[in-house]
Amino acid sequence: MQADSDQTPRPSKRLRDLDGAPQLVFSPTKSDSSAAASEASEVESHQSGRLSPVKQLQLLEDFEEQPVLFCNFDDGDDGGEPEDVTAMRRAVQRFADGIGIMGYDNVGAIVSALPPVDRMRFQYPWANEVKHRCAFGSMPSMAQVLGIVETARKYDHGSGVSEDEWNAEVQHPLLKLARNTSKHQQTLDIHNVKTARIEPASLARSTLPGRVVDYVVALNQDPATQQAWRRLSPLPGASIKSWNHTTRARHNPIAINVETKGPMKSWTDGKPQIAIWTDAWLKRLALIRGASTSRPWPALPLLIVQGHDWHLLVVSKDDRKMTIWEQIDIGSTRSCFDAMKVVAVLHWLMDWAETAELGEKLQKELKIPGYDDALFEHRKSVLEELYRQWTGPWLMKIGNADD
Repeated sequence: MQADSDQTPRPSKRLRDLDGAPQLVFSPTKSDSSAAASEASEVESHQSGRLSPVKQLQLLEDFEEQPVLFCNFDDGDDGGEPEDVTAMRRAVQRFADGIGIMGYDNVGAIVSALPPVDRMRFQYPWANEVKHRCAFGSMPSMAQVLGIVETARKYDHGSGVSEDEWNAEVQHPLLKLARNTSKHQQTLDIHNVKTARIEPASLARSTLPGRVVDYVVALNQDPATQQAWRRLSPLPGASIKSWNHTTRARHNPIAINVETKGPMKSWTDGKPQIAIWTDAWLKRLALIRGASTSRPWPALPLLIVQGHDWHLLVVSKDDRKMTIWEQIDIGSTRSCFDAMKVVAVLHWLMDWAETAELGEKLQKELKIPGYDDALFEHRKSVLEELYRQWTGPWLMKIGNADD
């Protein structure tokens, strides 16, 4: 029978020798043209953003200008972590250890409604510190916490569910619960930025994909930011103005970034994603800060959530590099007790975003007159003073860096 030239090629069948022993017909070695095609494919993959997470981390580390490095806490090349990184780490570690995560006047009243796995832990004497804990927010409804935990535990059975379902039914509800019980609920909000992109593209490194995160905690507008917004101009290469490095939530300066992953995803994949996003964010802030100062940046928190588990990383930046210090396992949605750890940390971070931890450093750097605690409790005074000192189009975002 004559061969059909259009027939789909098929692999050669095994040949048998006289004794019936199977022998395989091996393919020839790769030709030079095949090797060249493979290299071209790798270059194309690189250019289209299909680099593996490990290669993205290597590229970030190898940049000659402002490399991005990951390292363990207290393990840096320059003799350990900066003081403000240490301060943030210690404050969050306390909550991660279960100390002072609750502020109930009568813990015994809620214990009976808890699952057996939580009843003993909720009665640890060090876990309930009413005065200290309630300084950051009110206690959430235990029924809501239990509902989130039960959903999360249901989702991790068998092959589990998609990352979108985890986000919609577990991560976002827990973020909202923390925000709604924070003492800053009127001035902060949660925004979904999963479908956003880095804009303008010049803020992102050209050799890396424009990776984004899932959620941001951002500042609501107040009269001072509304006034400054009218004077704000788009960045070069952008047609729409924004306080941020994206046009999503453009009226609301970003304070905290949150990346989420499904429980089956690799932890390694989340690291370059949040690093690329944060690198572009700080590049946006650097345009406001200007080249006249060589002071290191204040410590900035990042959150990566993988299924049940929540992790804190802290960013430091100077004139040579950006360092992401990792990691504190702050809590999880496997139990109500561990979920309360997450709420406590989120309350603390939201308070940090609004008050003196970063604002005091700005005051020292910019020498804003009349500084006291009340000044940074009320952002309007800070923003107006910065607006008076600087007349450039980017001045307002630095005023919100203390947020």
